[in-house]
Amino acid sequence: SGKLKGAIIPIGAIEQHNEHLSLNLDIVLSTFISQQAALQLYPQVTVAPSCPVGYSPYHMARKGTLTLRKETLRAYLYDVIGSLKTHGIRAILVVNGHGGNHGLLWEQLPFWQQELGVVLDEVSYWTGIPDEERSAILQGYRDLENGKLDTVARQTALNHASEEETSVMLAASPKRVRAYTMEEYDRTGLDYARDLSAEVRSYLEPFSKEGWPEGGPNPENPRDRARQENATLATAEKGEALIGIHTRFVAGKMQALIDALDQQHDTGGE
Repeated sequence: SGKLKGAIIPIGAIEQHNEHLSLNLDIVLSTFISQQAALQLYPQVTVAPSCPVGYSPYHMARKGTLTLRKETLRAYLYDVIGSLKTHGIRAILVVNGHGGNHGLLWEQLPFWQQELGVVLDEVSYWTGIPDEERSAILQGYRDLENGKLDTVARQTALNHASEEETSVMLAASPKRVRAYTMEEYDRTGLDYARDLSAEVRSYLEPFSKEGWPEGGPNPENPRDRARQENATLATAEKGEALIGIHTRFVAGKMQALIDALDQQHDTGGE
């Protein structure tokens, strides 16, 4: 129709999300939010094929986790962005669903934008929600603000596989959430801190050198338990509220890129 102006590339990870969420949560949610944002901007925006595997070496103690090297993820996205540009799409937003991907991509954006001649940005979809809105929706964050979380494990267990991500998944893809009780979790006796293979240790070693405790960035099993405990607060209703906020944030970022591209055209830019 000639109305297509931009593309969203969802990226994520295949990694552990405790015992109740699917391994592909990060890419499922980044893709879902991307699709919802594209619908708001129809027919200006399309969603490109997702990049499911991300940078997750520090989770390799958990079976099922897959990880790319930094250079592999960067090369993949560079080539996809270049392909889209070849087909005339020059406003491109990478929507990230995994915290470990952000830094290694963000530092490359200025170079890619210049080399490829595109208007480009990358955002983690959950970063657009103000703290007060997050606390209004999620009990775990209210408890943190009110000093009710009594251990370091509980205080640092709110952003992965917990109430927030579980709520969004309950709203977006409930079949990927498994019902459980804390009694069931405790009976499993999961231990990701000891008796790790040499192969697993080779993935974790660089993070130990950077100051993580021996065994990786999250060897303390209490934090895994705290995440599981916090996730019991999740509801689909909370997820719906979060999805609305995330979608508006991503759509706004994409629209800003389109506007910047239009301005380039109006001023005779490349």
